[in-house]
Amino acid sequence: MKWGFLLTEKGLVLVVEDDPLVSDVIAAALDDTYATVVVETSQDALGVLSRDDVRLMLLDCTLPGGVSPDLLPEADRRGAPVILMSGDPERIRKISDLPRPFIRKPFTLAGLLDTVATVLAAGPNPGVTTTR
Repeated sequence: MKWGFLLTEKGLVLVVEDDPLVSDVIAAALDDTYATVVVETSQDALGVLSRDDVRLMLLDCTLPGGVSPDLLPEADRRGAPVILMSGDPERIRKISDLPRPFIRKPFTLAGLLDTVATVLAAGPNPGVTTTR
């Protein structure tokens, strides 16, 4: 687990991503504006959600071991919107039908930052979809 806290008024963004290259890029892009916590598993994400005031979660949909069926309901219960991420075309087709925002990998940093800002401005489960 990698913890990078930069306390800001924007709140904490939880990044759930098993690829260190991707998670490092996301954390570096967000760290100037948001406090970030990076974890690699659903179980670690559930632990962070239970302890911390998470404002937003970025979730890789293709985690080894899968995504815990408890993770999205727990984020919803705590009012933390979730942005789904995937580079797998089959997974993208499935998640694009969900009422959750998603980011298609590979993504641009501008697209990532824009999506995060848009989702945070909209509040829990905004239904914003982006494919940048």
